[in-house]
Amino acid sequence: MAHFCTKCGTAHAPDARFCDECGKAVNAAPAPAPAPVPASAAAATPVLSGVKRRHIMIAGGVLAVVIVAGGALAWLLAPEAASAGSFSRAIDAHLAADEAVRDKLLCLTNLPYQKEEIRVASYDSSTRQWLDILVRSGLYSAPVEQGSGGWVAQSQFVYALAAPGKAALRGDKLCVAKGVKVAKVSGYDQVRDLGAQHVAMAKATLTLTDEAAWFAKSPDRALILQRLPDGDLEVRLPMALVDKQWQVIDETQMSQAALTGAIGKSPAVQGAGMLDKLKSAFSFGGHPAVGKWQAAMGNVLEFTRDSVINNGTSTKATFTTNGNTVTITPQGAGDAAMDIIVSDDGSTAQISMGGMRVTTLRRMRD
Repeated sequence: MAHFCTKCGTAHAPDARFCDECGKAVNAAPAPAPAPVPASAAAATPVLSGVKRRHIMIAGGVLAVVIVAGGALAWLLAPEAASAGSFSRAIDAHLAADEAVRDKLLCLTNLPYQKEEIRVASYDSSTRQWLDILVRSGLYSAPVEQGSGGWVAQSQFVYALAAPGKAALRGDKLCVAKGVKVAKVSGYDQVRDLGAQHVAMAKATLTLTDEAAWFAKSPDRALILQRLPDGDLEVRLPMALVDKQWQVIDETQMSQAALTGAIGKSPAVQGAGMLDKLKSAFSFGGHPAVGKWQAAMGNVLEFTRDSVINNGTSTKATFTTNGNTVTITPQGAGDAAMDIIVSDDGSTAQISMGGMRVTTLRRMRD
């Protein structure tokens, strides 16, 4: 059977590979058809791609979690920043944990309140005025005047503790509230570095919580508040960064930090005036005698952080504090040092020079 070139039509032998006329390839073997792909293999391909995608997504998610967790861990391990929030938290925790500290702020101990009766001499007008305030608050009955008898007859006023007064007592103390918390705080911007220890002196304005019913309703609430040891409800507390958190510390710990560079590093003995030197490092530091006082003769004295003002004349002075005693050393030539011993409730003080009592001062309230 003859075979013809599909291009030019020239006949060629059955086994010819090329056309003798035009040279076109003839009898070329057809390209093999692609082998059919099994259905199972066709289905496996997209499944493997999905697994790879999931692996990539999981790996990316794990990496993101590691990054976020690392950032959170770094945040948790970082020391607490000095701020109004951190100082308020530390002071509130300190006040909530220590009942004795709260009582010192919230309770009156200037009279033997636990007694059924308090007898006051007729000439003691100051004590009588104070007890009259408590009478108006319902804690004592109206006073009864009695004669004292004896060689020199004197009249006394007897104040009997009423039922509301008994209910208001906490031991031998008369307390105006159960709690106190920080309303405003400063000092967090004045952190000092004592070697390895960060310290600060916080000044906090406090507010009462859970006030006693008699106190909240008293017509003389403001006058009673002034009689508290810190009548202005302002306190100064030493702070330190301990275990990466700000905490209220005591004077011994503050001195230890100054001597060793870290609280708890080793025992330390408080040197003379050490705490005063530390307090003086903070610009708002003061002393218990700061304020205006009236002497027995009527003249007015005012003490600031660095001056004594007597009837309008100001004299620079150095103040050294030891507990409730403030030693004042005027800077003028020939001026002698004097001591002011402030009472526990801060309402009165005694001035002495050379160990001899000079006069009594009474704090003036604005």
